[in-house]
Amino acid sequence: MVAITREAAAQMSGRCSADDVTAGMVLFGLRRSLAREAVTDELYDDLEAVLGENAKPAPDEVPAIADRLRRATTKLVEIVPYLVAPYPIEEMRRVIDMSVQQPPPEQARGHLIRFAMAILTLLDLMGDDAA
Repeated sequence: MVAITREAAAQMSGRCSADDVTAGMVLFGLRRSLAREAVTDELYDDLEAVLGENAKPAPDEVPAIADRLRRATTKLVEIVPYLVAPYPIEEMRRVIDMSVQQPPPEQARGHLIRFAMAILTLLDLMGDDAA
């Protein structure tokens, strides 16, 4: 825990701005930062590996990709409420449902494609914040 003196707190409070334009800029920056934490290059690489034009992940790659998509889902659940309005109830339900499923090996690739599509739908709703 860090303690600051009253003098330091008074100096810091003088640097704040309460105007709507500044608050909007700060909020936009924070939202973009949140999105970057969840929507990584690795996530896009996994989506490409599953949904890309030449996508055909090997059977031994499917579990690792699914695990990474599950981790991304956890982050998306945390940030989507701050980035998408109105809250995308059905889309979030689909992503969460897909993330908890553990299909048998013979159904894993199809599940992975559906899971990736559900995440891609959320990213589309996030728009520029996801970029």
